[in-house]
Amino acid sequence: MSAAADVSSRGAEAAPRWRPLGQADADWLRERAAPALRAWQDEWFDAGAFDVLDAQAFAQGQAFADGGACWRAGTSLAAQTEPGAWKRHALAAMALSAQADAQVPEALLAPLQAQMLDALLARLADALADGASGARAGFERALPGDDAGFAAGGVRLRIGTARDPQLLDLYCAAELAWARPLNAAPAAQPAAPAARAEALGDNPVRLSAVLGRCRLTALQLSELAVGDVLTTAQSLHEPIALRLHADGVAPRTIAHGRPGRAQQRLSIELTTLQQKRTP
Repeated sequence: MSAAADVSSRGAEAAPRWRPLGQADADWLRERAAPALRAWQDEWFDAGAFDVLDAQAFAQGQAFADGGACWRAGTSLAAQTEPGAWKRHALAAMALSAQADAQVPEALLAPLQAQMLDALLARLADALADGASGARAGFERALPGDDAGFAAGGVRLRIGTARDPQLLDLYCAAELAWARPLNAAPAAQPAAPAARAEALGDNPVRLSAVLGRCRLTALQLSELAVGDVLTTAQSLHEPIALRLHADGVAPRTIAHGRPGRAQQRLSIELTTLQQKRTP
């Protein structure tokens, strides 16, 4: 074999294969990203509301969506997000409610938001770029104009919550999807919906009774001491709101009542119920 033929042969072996991407590729990458997302949630939050909400293949040469900051990890992964959108989730990671927004200095929240995002991108890179050449590098902030798509196309994974469905767009180059075994078993079909009583079963829900509210500054909060009295804006005779808490959505008032006592315990006697929402 001549030297020219040998070089040609090695070049042919190293050439990447190509095939069009489909929904099966997108779903496969979604499944690879999901465990990393759950592990990140367990690290930062008491209850996780994040999920890979959408997975779609995109065409070769297609640029990323406009808006937001862009990060790159090697040649096979890119991410776009608006850093300010993570503020409320940084408060949640600090076990603070969104009502505390005005009392927490931006100088404290900004580094925490950056740490949360860095940790998430690192876990996603480890999960998705395993075994892919040029993709094991960590994410770094991309320069302006470096938001062009991938030459062979790829898959966009949209990560967010029910309230913030577009927190992070993760772009995976086609080379990552081409690693999917083509003879893999198809995903199991979802089971038929269960009856309402069976679906609800013994699933616990979290309720809170709002006895009153008051507004404090951060300085006042830091100087609270045993024996201090907090005055609320609520009258003693006003009904107490009963609120339902669910992951990913704001608490919702479902009933009102008055305080009482039952078997040496505090109780709430319901006086009104909110009308059920129509679909």
